[in-house]
Amino acid sequence: MLLLLPFLAVLLLPPQVKQAPVEAKGLHILWVPSAMAGLSKEAPGFKVQDPLTQIEKTFSRAEDLNPILRTLPSQMKENGIWISTSNSFLYVADEKLQLKALVEWAGTSGIHVFLCELAEQPEGWKQIGKP
Repeated sequence: MLLLLPFLAVLLLPPQVKQAPVEAKGLHILWVPSAMAGLSKEAPGFKVQDPLTQIEKTFSRAEDLNPILRTLPSQMKENGIWISTSNSFLYVADEKLQLKALVEWAGTSGIHVFLCELAEQPEGWKQIGKP
C-alpha cells in the first residue's frame, strides 16, 4: 500500500497550467514606420536586439528576422514577440504586409505575437495572430 501512495499522489495532482506569456521575458521589437524614420533618425523597419549576440539591428523585411527568430532561447519563444509601434496610421501598405508576414511566421512556429502603440503601454498590449 505504501508503494502506491506516490503514484496516487501524482494522479490526484491537478494538471500543470501553462503560464501566460510575460512581456519582460519575451523578445521586444520596435517597429519604426518609414514616415517617422527621418524625424526620429531611426532606420525604418523592425528594430531588435539579438538575444544571442546582443547586437541591435533594424530589418526592413520580416523574412530578414528569421535567423534571429529561429535561434530564440526557448523561454523567449514561450513568452512571445512584443512589438511596440508608433501611431497605426503612419504605416504604409508594404509595412503592414511585413507585419503580417512576421505574424504568420511566428504563428507557424508556435510563437505568440503582441502589438501595442508606445503611447498605450503597458496596458494596451493585444495579441495578434494565433500560434
